[in-house]
Amino acid sequence: MRVASLTGPVLLSLVIATIFQLIPASGVWIFWRPNFLLLVVIAWILYTPDRFGIGFAAMVGLLADTLFRTTLGHYVLVFAVCGTIAFLLSRWLMYLSIFHRAFLIFIIIICAELIQAMLFSVWDVPVTLGHIPIVAAFAALSWPIVDLLISRVQVRRP
Repeated sequence: MRVASLTGPVLLSLVIATIFQLIPASGVWIFWRPNFLLLVVIAWILYTPDRFGIGFAAMVGLLADTLFRTTLGHYVLVFAVCGTIAFLLSRWLMYLSIFHRAFLIFIIIICAELIQAMLFSVWDVPVTLGHIPIVAAFAALSWPIVDLLISRVQVRRP
């Protein structure tokens, strides 16, 4: 049995997520934009946990560290923890409806934002926590699109 290469679709989805992540937002909207890179990583881990796991999440976190110019390891830790949660729950999540998966994404994004707030507070950067539910809600609302696109790629595999 031949295993299909997912290099092209993974790279394409990461490039598209990076473009969406880097689109300029002004004012308050910048706090409400979901982390599209994290959503794509979680989707790939959920649909192919045997091929993409915590190491993949950490590598994309390293990419996010360079894109967002944060301290090296900031997004590596956030993506690795969220990737671990997604990896551990991947076998269960495939049996849940899209609404239940979106709720779990809501919870994972809240965890990611709390980890980021903790890291920023360690570095004495002022932190507000009021935007966390809004970011998680926007991530949960955008999750069905990411889920649908990644699942379509998985269905087309030979």
